[in-house]
Amino acid sequence: MLGLMAIPLLMTFYLSLRQCALEMETVTVEQSGPFGTQQIVTQRAKVDASGKTIERCEYVGLRHYLRVLGLDRDATDPPTNMGEGANATPSDPSAAGAATVAGNTASGSGKPANEFFSALRFTLTYIFATTPFVLGIGLLLALGAQQLNTRWRAVFITAALLPFIVTPVVAALSIKWLFRDNGLIPYLLSQIGVQVFWMAEAWSAQLLIVLYGVWHSVPFAFIVFFAGLQSVPQDSLEAATIDGATKFQRFRYVTVPHLMPLFVFVLLIHIMDAYRVFEPIIVLTQGAFTTSVQYLTYHILLQESNPFKASAASVLTIAGVAVLLIPLLVKTYREQRGT
Repeated sequence: MLGLMAIPLLMTFYLSLRQCALEMETVTVEQSGPFGTQQIVTQRAKVDASGKTIERCEYVGLRHYLRVLGLDRDATDPPTNMGEGANATPSDPSAAGAATVAGNTASGSGKPANEFFSALRFTLTYIFATTPFVLGIGLLLALGAQQLNTRWRAVFITAALLPFIVTPVVAALSIKWLFRDNGLIPYLLSQIGVQVFWMAEAWSAQLLIVLYGVWHSVPFAFIVFFAGLQSVPQDSLEAATIDGATKFQRFRYVTVPHLMPLFVFVLLIHIMDAYRVFEPIIVLTQGAFTTSVQYLTYHILLQESNPFKASAASVLTIAGVAVLLIPLLVKTYREQRGT
């Protein structure tokens, strides 16, 4: 836990408070071509006596956090290169501009829109849209498997676990191939006169991402609940039957209270996974119609080439997961403390 979580998290937080850039120098070089040799002026990174590039770092405090949150819009991201005679520093806001996520640029202003809160809004929508279905369908599948005989139960469990076994990228690709313009689902819908371009509209693309989340997460809830059903005390069920309780009453007053800790467990795991939703967004939309907090970090790291700002986005992602889990963690702590 210390080596794989605590230390990397501390290093990420440390990077989020800094900004580093290469020192550049202007040089004249000769370039040979078919029409002779010419001299051109270019820039290159400075190197020290050992041949290593010279990098200057500076403490910038919470500046990257403000930029990720969209609270420092008057300043752009610091430059990654610094030239001689320009008096540029790693935090000089006038030396470079920040790239924005596709579709999230303020109209006509040239400034980045509030990308983080847009990503956060969809991330929370994804969590709250998928959670009831994951819990409900998972429980229904577990109850259905409980009613089957041993032979068919094994087949049912194997089939139900397949979406969870498949890797996230392959699972997202499966959804994409089913719903692309010439895919199976649009073809079947066209036979009844319904035509929907699932990948071309924001609402349908977001619906597919939610569908992926439910399809991929339900098997985990199913297997947890099914395991819990195997440990329901039979004495309590028999006593309730003798007392005249109906099947629904036995389920409500005996089975559900017994499964309640598992509900909390599945909820904890699903919230953590859903808050880090990434694969379906990059596979289905490439961030064209919607972004998540995790996708925003990816965009900052690769498209803006700013690992320091991306570190701040990562820390904010972890903080968001922690905030969402606080109520469940407090409830679990109180239950464990009372036993």
